[in-house]
Amino acid sequence: MGIYSVQACQVFECRFLSSVVGPGSGTGFIVKNTNPSTTRVGSDFVSRHLLFFIGLGVIFFGTTGLQAHALPQSESQAASQESTPFDNAFRQLRDGWQHRTVAERKSAAAILIAEADKLPDSNPQKARALLMASGLYIDDIPEEIALVKRVVAIDEKNLGGDDPQVASDLRNLALLSTLTGDVIEAERSYGRAVKIAEGAEQMSSLDRAMVFAGAADFHKQQKRYEEAERLLRRAVEVAAGLPPGQTSLRLQVRANLAELLRQEGKEDEAERLLAEPAPASNTAQANPDSTDAENDSLRARQYKEQGKLREAEVFYRHAISAFERVPAAEFSLAGDLDQLADIYHSEKRDVEAEELYRRALSIREKSLSPETVLNARVMSYPFALQNFLRDQGRLSEIEPVYQLALAIQEQYLGPNDYSISQTLQMLAAVYREEGKSEAALALCRRGLRIAEHNLGEDDRRLAGILDEYARNLEQLGRTREALSVRKRAEQILNRKASLK
Repeated sequence: MGIYSVQACQVFECRFLSSVVGPGSGTGFIVKNTNPSTTRVGSDFVSRHLLFFIGLGVIFFGTTGLQAHALPQSESQAASQESTPFDNAFRQLRDGWQHRTVAERKSAAAILIAEADKLPDSNPQKARALLMASGLYIDDIPEEIALVKRVVAIDEKNLGGDDPQVASDLRNLALLSTLTGDVIEAERSYGRAVKIAEGAEQMSSLDRAMVFAGAADFHKQQKRYEEAERLLRRAVEVAAGLPPGQTSLRLQVRANLAELLRQEGKEDEAERLLAEPAPASNTAQANPDSTDAENDSLRARQYKEQGKLREAEVFYRHAISAFERVPAAEFSLAGDLDQLADIYHSEKRDVEAEELYRRALSIREKSLSPETVLNARVMSYPFALQNFLRDQGRLSEIEPVYQLALAIQEQYLGPNDYSISQTLQMLAAVYREEGKSEAALALCRRGLRIAEHNLGEDDRRLAGILDEYARNLEQLGRTREALSVRKRAEQILNRKASLK
């Protein structure tokens, strides 16, 4: 039964952790742009987008993750002789998550759902399969919600209404309901999840902390600050028991509590909370360098958001120095380098800023390996350096940044990965700003072919590349062709809207 471990279904953990980090995370991004002809994005998006991909890579493709999903040897031998259609469908989706296109993964999810439906609800494998398959419907939240509701019902029937797994299921349902604006369902699900987590001593500290933190974020959005504070305090208390590998969540819930206290006017308590040394893990001795680095990084971010740039610079320097001593912390180090560079740029210290921006980009490029292949996808978004060069009017220097990103992505991901389409779109926008729309059209055509290969011909995510294609046609005076392209984009968006 090892293949059907709950860990195989933790795509939700990535989405949740992104929501804990803050807005602009996950699969979307915040565009700060007063000029629609350019693309300018806040560099805080870079570190958050990285967190999503790194988390996804660790869960599905890291060595530890693959071992967690692997069948025990005796079971593997038996499975090779007795695999059922359900077993095969589960493996097809699980093992194809990295190398298949979005359309192929969605097809595999549909097959798994069909096979799972043949199992009785009493079979625990059914709920785990439906939960994993639901992660493929991120662009169709109502369908994803329907699948997660089925998971909740099956787990309640098999495990009982107070089981820790039911609490995790309800947290997933609440998060998705929040995304659709269904406040009533979200409140109901979070309420039940919190009640279970409060009484389930056998529930892991990670799962309990995530339930409390998720519910706190919901109440904060509803401006119920007193209840949000209570839940965040519980999250901080429970997260103190997390092992070293989950230090980030321990520090993040503390930072979230400090931010909430500030909103409530409790500045002194917030400052004391951030000034406290990070609590040692109750279960294992954390790496002090890593813990100190992440704590300093969070404090720096808090100061930066308050406009206290001198204090932020001090803590970013501390964090960078500590991250430099931590193995496998390259992406965290790069994120803090970008943040410190932003401060220097705002203070007109552009020589220092550019050095840090380029160092951050170089670290991301050099830290890639076959084991961290998914991180190559974030190379589509070198926004910190891009924004800096654009501010200085150095558009021609943005070109090689994207060209190198394309080379890296093709090396690690192959010529048809969807992220290459996104990089081509970004490079085409730069060409258009430089007046090179003829060259940009070739990039748009290639990007569109790759996007269609991965997503199909009517996915709403095609709208971005179609819009860039139309802009370049308009710049070349090919108005009729541009109108045709825009009409296709509008039809795709309208079709998707009507289905909802």
